[in-house]
Amino acid sequence: MSDEKIGVFLCHCGGNISDNVDLDYVESELLKGDDVCVVRHHENLCSLEGKNIIKDQILREKLDKVVIAACSKITHGNTFQNYIQPLNPYLFEMPNIREQCSWVTENRDESTVKALSLINSSVESVKHNEPLKKIPTKVKNSVLVVGAGISGITVANSLAKQGMEVTLIEKRPAVGGAMIQVGKVFTPGKLSEDCAACLLNPVIDEMVRNEKITLLTNTVLESSTRNSGNFDVILRKKPDYINPEKCTSCGKCTEVCPTYAPDEWNEGLTDRKAIYKPFPQAVPSQYTLDDESCIRCGKCIDVCPTKAINLDAIDEIISLTVGSVVVATGHQRYDTAKRPEYGHPFYEDVLSQMQLARLMGVNGPTNGHLVVPSTGKVPRRVVMIQCVGSRDQMPDGHKYCSKVCCMIATKNANLIHSHYPDTEVIICYTDIRTPGEYEKYYKYVQENGVKYIRGRPGEVARVDDHMVVRLEDTLTKTKKEIHTDLVVLSAALEASEGTMEAAKVLGIPLTEDKFIKEKHPKMQPVSTDIEGIFVCGTAQGPKDITESIIQANTASTKISELVNGGLEVEPFIASVNVKKCVLCGKCIDNCRYQALSMHNQSIRVGPIACTGCGDCIVTCPQEAISILGQSDEKLEASIKGMLKNKNPGEQIIIAFLDDIGNVSANNMGINRVECPSSVRIINVPFINRVKYRHVKYALTHGADGVFLGEYPDNARHNEIRENVLVMKRHLKEDGINPDRLLIHGVFIPYFRGLASQFKEFDDELRLLNEA
Repeated sequence: MSDEKIGVFLCHCGGNISDNVDLDYVESELLKGDDVCVVRHHENLCSLEGKNIIKDQILREKLDKVVIAACSKITHGNTFQNYIQPLNPYLFEMPNIREQCSWVTENRDESTVKALSLINSSVESVKHNEPLKKIPTKVKNSVLVVGAGISGITVANSLAKQGMEVTLIEKRPAVGGAMIQVGKVFTPGKLSEDCAACLLNPVIDEMVRNEKITLLTNTVLESSTRNSGNFDVILRKKPDYINPEKCTSCGKCTEVCPTYAPDEWNEGLTDRKAIYKPFPQAVPSQYTLDDESCIRCGKCIDVCPTKAINLDAIDEIISLTVGSVVVATGHQRYDTAKRPEYGHPFYEDVLSQMQLARLMGVNGPTNGHLVVPSTGKVPRRVVMIQCVGSRDQMPDGHKYCSKVCCMIATKNANLIHSHYPDTEVIICYTDIRTPGEYEKYYKYVQENGVKYIRGRPGEVARVDDHMVVRLEDTLTKTKKEIHTDLVVLSAALEASEGTMEAAKVLGIPLTEDKFIKEKHPKMQPVSTDIEGIFVCGTAQGPKDITESIIQANTASTKISELVNGGLEVEPFIASVNVKKCVLCGKCIDNCRYQALSMHNQSIRVGPIACTGCGDCIVTCPQEAISILGQSDEKLEASIKGMLKNKNPGEQIIIAFLDDIGNVSANNMGINRVECPSSVRIINVPFINRVKYRHVKYALTHGADGVFLGEYPDNARHNEIRENVLVMKRHLKEDGINPDRLLIHGVFIPYFRGLASQFKEFDDELRLLNEA
């Protein structure tokens, strides 16, 4: 390594750097040692002329490695990677002496010293660089979609049309999810309510006809492991007690079945038999058996004319390898029994919105006739109560808004008004939320005569032959008792059990409300933390049908990019030293990206999944794992270079910033926010890449303090904070003041806060040094 020839190129950046950094002094200092054989300046190294200078010097001086001191690597990293050809593009380092030096340090002398320090760091670091290549990867052209509601079916159709093999699984015996049950959907543009089944059935038909889609009902995802970028999944399919090839749907089995259970299709308003067809238009159109209710009497077998029934059938285990997974597991509704003051399900005449929808559905228990369950008569008044379980600070409530409840209530109220104009409808609301075009629909329904009262009812009671809703009208400040025939509750949408089960199996994080957490709510709303796993629909949070379909199509697009894009992955991924590895598997268990797997008695790293976060390095008891191009020794060399030639009395803070923190630091420079010259930034992909050995190395080799800048909204946040506490304990045991180590949350827009935190830490360290 000592024989390698390193060249340094200094960019003036049109005066942005050279006006505040004495580059002649920097050059003279660099040439004093043996590390650098040539130094060249240029006004703008990113220009074509700069390119020629760099290439010319590499060839003329036979340079092995290069340091280009200029602006942010984000701005011109790729530019200079191309400029250093024929060298390998990873044989260079790029200290940022513009945004993180000349633009944040007013004093020219201090800025010059800092620039030299940053360049020295890169010179030491580049010695550890090795030739690397981007990793071309392909994933299988097959996808598993979990959940066959409108989101799952939409994404399955889209992917199949693009030629992908899709396996669509549904834990229930029929597809369609909540949309097939709901009866009517609102269309604000037309100020109308449309038949949900009429809209959904063509989409389902398309799914059924597409030979690229394999539909498996009564099926759940049991396990998933990552293998070379693909997913090996195990599915468990409940037995087909009724052979669909033999069943003629004659219905004789249902007629003789002696066992009844609540009918899920009608929300428990009616009962069904243990052997049954979920609903007349169910897809697949076949009978199914509720094995929890079946008493195995065998009467169905006796009457089946085609011998299609086998009560001894067992679960089927199906293994698949797929390139991507889409979680479209939908939602469930809040258990309104947790709010007993509203009387559901204890009072027969208190319903949920979905029960009301079934009651008014033409294929519902009353063939579409709205009646009061206890009397069988058309209600004279219906009172709806909003925000049951949502926007609810009480125990077992959800603080979030369920987003669609106001529109569901408004739609059902208008339906009642349309069919039963003599029935009064009152909606008791907390705040009406009808964004965008829905506001127009809300006004339209108001004009039709539906009444709205602002106030959350405190109690629903039965008095004589009717219900009473007690509330305070918060606009008029008056208490009211509303006598009514029917009460309808708008229950919160919450994460389904299927969503939580899928997240557990796939190892993807949940939000605090138990929905699937997307990678980034703005920029990557359908991606998850695990590359290749996507989410859409209400598995990700409350949303309406339109938004669910948009998200499903977005997920399809992202998968298409993944499959067809011919990805080239950066080579900074985990590498396992097979001589040290004892195959304990801790790295596999701890990898939240499912990037590691066991294969033929060795640990395999999936290049697509691996982010180079370094979690496996921290976990490995044998220190058998490293990150390509980011070794521990390279990180220590970066520290060593920054502390090289430290002047007497000079204070230096080694600041490890993750990618978010690094961008925030660049923003300090762009906005000319002053930062202490003592701060020397080292960019790491994730803060947990920094080990105690690096902190101790810095503090025992001249650094006055170590600053860790971490983006707090990441899955390892709590572990990172806990790890820093452990580091502080180790520092104390090693006789080093733990106050010399600080961790701070960093957000890109709050660069001024980062600068303030640097200043405070700098001041605190000066007091420590004086003590």
